[in-house]
Amino acid sequence: MEFGALKKKIETELKLEKPDFVKDTDDLINIGHLELTATQKLIFSISNFKGRKYIDIRTWFQDQAGDWKPTKKGIHFSTDKFQYFEKLSNIFSEIVKLDS
Repeated sequence: MEFGALKKKIETELKLEKPDFVKDTDDLINIGHLELTATQKLIFSISNFKGRKYIDIRTWFQDQAGDWKPTKKGIHFSTDKFQYFEKLSNIFSEIVKLDS
């Protein structure tokens, strides 16, 4: 699916809790965030580069001026690798269940 069409579909069909401090672009859709500390958050996004779609999970920090900026800490991979990532995430989920 073309990225613009995917973006429209995401915006109309999914109820996302998008971070309000990071803006989408033509080639990037922020889909959610996880607060790590008061000045650090994980931002989850999907992007398009040269016709390929990528998943990005990146740490952002709030600088002294109050602006949010990305760090080098994070992962970035093409969507064709997502099934394997999901499998590993499910293993983490099972481990958390075993530990509770």
